Amino acid sequence: MSNEIVAILGVGATLMASGGTFALFFFRLFVRLEGRIGGLEGRFDGLEVRVIRLEDRFVRLEEKVDDLARDHQLLARELSELRGEIRGRLGELQAGSGTG
Repeated sequence: MSNEIVAILGVGATLMASGGTFALFFFRLFVRLEGRIGGLEGRFDGLEVRVIRLEDRFVRLEEKVDDLARDHQLLARELSELRGEIRGRLGELQAGSGTG
């Protein structure tokens, strides 16, 4: 073989080896990136579960606040009735004590 053919084969082998190394490097980077993305997906799924739990807690808290508001309205009515009864009885006492 002539020196030119050997040089061309050497350059071709070098180009193939560097191309293969480059491809292997990018393949390893891709695998790492895919692993990290998988980890992030797992963390995102965990966050999604936590958000659902928080939404459930918020709904229960809203129900409790609604119950407290209903209780407050009932107590306000009862207090108003009690106030009216007290005023009525005090009115009767004052009217009865003034005549006697």
